[in-house]
Order: sequence, then structure tokens, then C-alpha cells
Amino acid sequence: MTSGWATMSWSHRAGDVIPRIEAPVAHLRTGDEQPIVFPEACPRCGSGIDTSQERWRCEQGRNCHLVASLSYAAGRDQLDIEGLGATRVVQLVEAGLVADLADLFTLTREQLLGLERMGETSTDNLLTAISNAKAQPLSRVLCALGVRGTGRSMSRRIARWFATMDNIRAADATAMQQVEGIGTEKAPSIVAELAELAPLIDKLVAAGVNMTEPGATPPSPVDADAGSDANAEGGPLTGMTVVVTGAMSGPLEKLSRNQMNELIERAGGRSSSSVSKKTTLVVAGENAGSKRAKAEDLGIRLATPDEFATLVADYLV
Repeated sequence: MTSGWATMSWSHRAGDVIPRIEAPVAHLRTGDEQPIVFPEACPRCGSGIDTSQERWRCEQGRNCHLVASLSYAAGRDQLDIEGLGATRVVQLVEAGLVADLADLFTLTREQLLGLERMGETSTDNLLTAISNAKAQPLSRVLCALGVRGTGRSMSRRIARWFATMDNIRAADATAMQQVEGIGTEKAPSIVAELAELAPLIDKLVAAGVNMTEPGATPPSPVDADAGSDANAEGGPLTGMTVVVTGAMSGPLEKLSRNQMNELIERAGGRSSSSVSKKTTLVVAGENAGSKRAKAEDLGIRLATPDEFATLVADYLV
């Protein structure tokens, strides 16, 4: 919507209601503008809005809009279930076949064939994609759950610090704060929401969904006291902050940016989206642009995609 001051949009993610300022539109101002009135109820379902945190949230949480929640979980950077777009999710929900994320993993061939526009080939392909999703790393599963205060990067950090879902669920707020980027305000919220998700997580476990992070080891008591740096793995990127820019090629060609970040962290490094004095290495592909130029100005080490692939060869999946 446009107020005369700025263009705004509303987006939903696992029940979140997020007002987002996108850009000023000063050229449209006439002098008759009115202040933007923020909603007192969820624009989608009419329930109350929890405004206690920076990210506003419908009080109904994931029940606000199951379709949005499932579509997000099935996305490429989460469980990567090809063929499970919003249209298909709507079909499954309206048919009463899916009431939560775990129900996806108990779908049968007969149930899918009973849906409109679901032939044998599309049904088998979808079942294969769902089966493959069971093997996704814990970080992807955690991201798919849409826990407030987390996203792709934070989900990876949590998963690599605790190594298993059991360890994550057993963590209190103090233990959660050992993860880089989680402070005193965010930790209790994450712990509380994971407790709320316990029944769903149990269903996912029963359905055979992976709950471990490949290559990660849980922190020892000494590590937990020392903080997140103590649990860094001895990979080739240990202690390094890595930025990826431009188009990847060679062994890295088919990796999305999220998969590149996962690779960096498997190899012991930290991924970043911006170049700064703290950056150790910039992986610069074709059309790298301003990030490469800034790295050159700061004297930061550069690597081609092929050079980087050789460096982390043992961690390529």
C-alpha cells in the first residue's frame, strides 16, 4: 500500500505479521497524506497481534495460515521439496490431508492420486522429494520450523553448536546464549517457542525426519563455558569470515547462495554477506562487482570458485 510517504507491504512467515518499509515515494505527496494506521488485528485471520518483539506476530502463530507456513517450510532453502508449491499445499490442506508440517511425511500414493491434476508421475516425483527431505540437515529442519528470532544463518549456528535436536530442546536460555548472535532477549523466546513446538517435533521424529547436523559435535562443558568460538571445528576455514559474490562455476556451479553458506560453515568458517575489515576471504565468481572491488581496496584475499572448491573439497556434499 502507498501512504504518500512510503511504499509498505505486509508479509507472513509462520504466523508473523511484518510491516516492511520498502521505499520513499516523495514524488507522490500532495499535502493531503494521512498517517499510516498499523493494524490492531491480523490482516489475514483477524486475531490479535503480539507486538512485544521487533517482529510482530499473529497470536494464532502457525495456525494463522497453514498454507504460508508449509510453503515456507518446503522452500528451496529449507526442506527443498520440489513440486510442493502454494497451489499444491492448498490442495492438501483443503482435502484434510495435512494439518501440520509432519503430516507431509505420512502422505500416501493413494491420497495424492486422489487429488485433482495429480497423475502417477507427479505423485511419484512429489513422494520422492518428500522422502529426500527427511534427510535434510538439522539446520534446514530448524529453519523450516520458522522459530521466531531465527532464520537461515541463525538456524545453522544453532544446529552446528548443539549438533542434535535433543540437545537444542534440552538447552535453557543460558545455554542458548552461547550461540553467536543470541543475546539475553532472544534466547528465552527461542527456548519458549521450541517448547511449544515439542509435539510437532515429536511427530517429525516419528516420521523419520533427520534431527542431526552432519559434521557437528555437541559442545563439551568446557566449550559451553567458553562460548561459541570454543566449538569451532578444525576445518580449512576455521577462524575465517568468508563472503561469496558473483556467479559460481565448476564444482560450485549448482550451489545456491544458502548452500554456499552451509558449505563455509561445515568447513569451520563463518559466512557473511558483506565485505569489511573483518572479512578473511572473498570467493569471487563471474560478475563479482562491488564486493570484489572493496576486497581489493582492503587487501583481502580473493579466491576463484575453483580455488575455493579445492580448499573445501572434503566438505563438498
